[in-house]
Amino acid sequence: MAQVKYVRALVLIILALSIVSTLILLLNTAQAQPMPIQSIKVNNGVISYYESLQSMAPGIVIRVYVINGSIIKPVNAFVSIYANLPNGVTPMMHTYGSVITLPFNESAWSFIINEWLGTGVPVNDYNTSLLVFVTYISGNDSWVVPMIIPYNVGWVLAARGVKVAPMNPAVPRYIVVSININVNTIKPFKVIRTKINSTGELDPQVFGSYGGYVLYNCSVSGPQPSIYMPLPYEFIPESTCLGINGTLPLAWITWDKSVRQYDNKLLTYLGVYYSGTVSWDAMATNYGDIGTSYSTGESWTLAISINMSSTQGPGSLYWAYGGTWALVKYDAWYVDVTTGYTWYLGSVTVSEILYVPRQEQLTYGVDYGNGPISTLYYGAIAVSKGLISYPVLNASSVIDYASFTPNPLTGAEQLSMCNGLVYNTTGTLGTIYYITLGGVKYAINTAQLGTGIGSLAAGIVSLAAPSPYSIIAGIVATGLGIASIILPSSSTTVTNTQLELLGIAKGTNLYISVMVASKAFGIPTFGFILNATNYYGNPTSYSCKYGKVIIIS
Repeated sequence: MAQVKYVRALVLIILALSIVSTLILLLNTAQAQPMPIQSIKVNNGVISYYESLQSMAPGIVIRVYVINGSIIKPVNAFVSIYANLPNGVTPMMHTYGSVITLPFNESAWSFIINEWLGTGVPVNDYNTSLLVFVTYISGNDSWVVPMIIPYNVGWVLAARGVKVAPMNPAVPRYIVVSININVNTIKPFKVIRTKINSTGELDPQVFGSYGGYVLYNCSVSGPQPSIYMPLPYEFIPESTCLGINGTLPLAWITWDKSVRQYDNKLLTYLGVYYSGTVSWDAMATNYGDIGTSYSTGESWTLAISINMSSTQGPGSLYWAYGGTWALVKYDAWYVDVTTGYTWYLGSVTVSEILYVPRQEQLTYGVDYGNGPISTLYYGAIAVSKGLISYPVLNASSVIDYASFTPNPLTGAEQLSMCNGLVYNTTGTLGTIYYITLGGVKYAINTAQLGTGIGSLAAGIVSLAAPSPYSIIAGIVATGLGIASIILPSSSTTVTNTQLELLGIAKGTNLYISVMVASKAFGIPTFGFILNATNYYGNPTSYSCKYGKVIIIS
């Protein structure tokens, strides 16, 4: 009996030791795999930020995966990493593999840091980004996948032993990026044998000042990385960068001649209310939103009004800010250096904001054909028609409708609301109706960018001596589109754009269309198009989620 008790006690001791050993192992495992400070999911993968990781130097790790049905596996691919700068982009690394590392102590960072410190803006006041292109080849198919990796220059400095104050208590020292190539949902390029048709140079004749914009080559000359060459094959990446420096619209109202003719007693207000971190998301051909290219703190609380009776014709009332916008076109080639055979692997174009000063002052104005809205969208319309065979600024871009019209049976004035409420308040001047946009991140699907750098430049250059009325007439006829605000993730940010209307009375005919055109170029803004005869694009039918009609007079 005593022997049985002894055996049971021994078993219990062994079991207890096993449990303790398991707990210690689990604790060690948990310590070896710390939780990230933050993770960001984008269309093509996940970006995670860590304060500490074992067995690696502070920096960036990129892992490339292929998704084929239910199978996810790491794959080798060509990877090009570019750094976004205040005035352009510069290459940092061209390499090949399934796991790519870019330590913060890499010499290429020195040039990047100095370019950003040269702005004189404290590093804690903004986040910039890296622009990554991954080229994967399988048989006769290839995929060129872009991604934006946001980061702070202060993190790089801190990893290099440079004290930057004040910094947040948790400073990310490791950025782990998973880039996923879904071969089932991403249409591949067909690998074709051809001659290299270099696109790395822009025609210098397009550079100059046009309608308040400065066009320039934004490929910044810095330390150039070597091109990966797995003999006997050579991978040749090429990038072309068109920089556009000037006024970027934040919010606007556009009206056509019918509003001025039939609703000339209308008084319109355009208000903007932004406080906190504002983020600008990059857009890419066939991929849509690929991540935040730049973010900084802004505080904009302003309003401006215009009376239709005082306008000179069709035009736009706008709020705008100064910034640097870039279109980056990336091409990939594969060359057999022994035979000279060359294969074209494909391309992708990215539209991104590079730099906006913190607390940038807003400007306002009325654009009758030679201002920032006309210049920008006159070029945009021409490019979209030429490259994707139809204008990206079309009726399908409308996200909401509202109208003030006489009831066809009684003649009473009625307000029709399509996808949301139109509010009103009564003051000394009468009843003010207003539409508020904010607090919602409007979904943006696959981008229709397809932008050829030279074509866009030609479209803007054509405005060197614009005819104000002919340009605005062309834009109103074809339609101005409004890009959507990409709301930042910060919960402290207040984002609000508001249209107010005074002078609505019995007999008013006014159709309001709210549009999104970020899938064309990714310049964030809300806007409104006013017409006295129909909604923008003259739709014969449309669907409404709210669909309420009320009599107002």
